[in-house]
Formats: sequence, structure tokens, C-alpha cells
Amino acid sequence: MFYAFELEQFLGDLLPMRDELFLEMEDQALKETIPVVTPPVGNFLSWLVKVSGASQILEVGTAIGYSTLWLAKGLEGREGKIVTLDMNMDRATRAMEYFRRGGVAEKIQVVMGDARKILKDFPKGEFNFIFVDAAKGEYLDYLELVTPLLGNGGIMVVDNVLFRGWVVPGSEYAPKYERMVSHLREFLKLLTQNPELQTSILPLGDGLAVSVRKSP
Repeated sequence: MFYAFELEQFLGDLLPMRDELFLEMEDQALKETIPVVTPPVGNFLSWLVKVSGASQILEVGTAIGYSTLWLAKGLEGREGKIVTLDMNMDRATRAMEYFRRGGVAEKIQVVMGDARKILKDFPKGEFNFIFVDAAKGEYLDYLELVTPLLGNGGIMVVDNVLFRGWVVPGSEYAPKYERMVSHLREFLKLLTQNPELQTSILPLGDGLAVSVRKSP
């Protein structure tokens, strides 16, 4: 692992105690092997929404809504809207129940379906914060689709971009992961070289790419 599990656990232990709902969702995700962000990543997302003042948020990849609730936490005490996309109806339905229990359902719109089709219908510059945490093999598609949706000064965060550190040249991994690793390397190259974005790669969780859209 490029970013040791033990270190991520240590960073998680430094966080204040999370609400019971967060803990319940973490336990459920672990039991069902549902991919969700780590608590340190969730806390970072919430902090970033708060300090940036983002109010129009797009999330690609809802799962059971764990990261969505962290994003909503960043909106506490002010107006804002989260649009979250997922094609798994069962998980999205469960997410909506968690949103209701968390008291934030009115701030979240769940859209079910293939994000690669749905994203084409959103106006350019619609969002000032975008979080992508979906199928890694589709990241190049998402990069092309979501970048135009990000307004000037807006922030885009993409999860799992280091893929267990295997994107680093010389890493050893099973041959079955070659296509995924190559795909993510190409994604990172295109993202970091995009002249419209300023990007930093953070070794938090399984790697976060944080980009800001430059003003023209």
C-alpha cells in the first residue's frame, strides 16, 4: 500500500467521535463490502465544502450515501443543494433513508441511472463543488463530462486515484489490474495537465485528486 492502512486508521482515531448514524453506516459498509470513503476523507470533504462556501454540489457515485452525508455536513447552517447520481437502485433507496434519518433529505436530490448519460443534460458551470467516486474504469469518461459542469473557482475532488499505490511506476500487482492501473495513470496525466485546472494529488485514503477551476 502506498498509503498505509495503519496511518489512515491513526488519522481516523484523531477525529472527534462521529454521530451514531455515521458509525452505523461504516459498520454496514464493512459488513456488505460496500466501497465508501474513509472517515478522514469524509471529514476532509466536509471541511472543504465548508471553507470553500460551496452551495451547488454534484456527487457521482452515491452508494449508501456515506460521503453524501459528509458533504451535507459541510452545508450545516446555510443554504445548499447536493445532486448525487447512482445506478444501483437498492443502494440509492437505502441512501435516501439515511438522508431522512440524518435530517438532510431536503438538501439532497438522488438521481438514479447511468451517470455518463445523465451528466450530458446538466448546464455548463452548474456546480461549484464536484465529488467523483464511482467506477474507476470510467474515470476518463467522467473527466470529460464533469469538467465543463464546474464553475470558475469551483472545486473537483476525485477519490481512489492512487489505486493502492499501483499507479506509481515500478509497482508490482496482479496482471488482471493492468488495464485499471493504465487507465488511472492516463486519467491522472490528463487531469494534472489540463490548463483549465490547478490540481494537487493528496495521499489521503486511497488517493484524492483535488482540482480548482481557474478563472478565465
